[in-house]
Amino acid sequence: MPDGVVISDEVLADIAVAAAQAVQGVSVLVPQNSPKKRARQESNLDFAKISGSEAELIVELWLRVKSDAKITAVAAEVQRGIKESLQTTTDKTVARVNLRIIGVDF
Repeated sequence: MPDGVVISDEVLADIAVAAAQAVQGVSVLVPQNSPKKRARQESNLDFAKISGSEAELIVELWLRVKSDAKITAVAAEVQRGIKESLQTTTDKTVARVNLRIIGVDF
């Protein structure tokens, strides 16, 4: 990546959310809104938390899975997909992808 190029957390969240939604077995991503944020329109930053440093990203997502899905397989695929998508499109290293499985949709 050229020097001086900054990729916003919102763009990183967009990439992470798209990768997670592409995984079969994911039912829905769950927003993690604070009371302050609820007055505004949701963005992908409500669904994916981006932290870490410029050198290593940490991504955290909250999601629900479909009832017929194997949770461990879905989680592994989401983690792999997010890491691959972010590293491929941004050249940033993804140190971790933390998932919170909030529930199962029947």
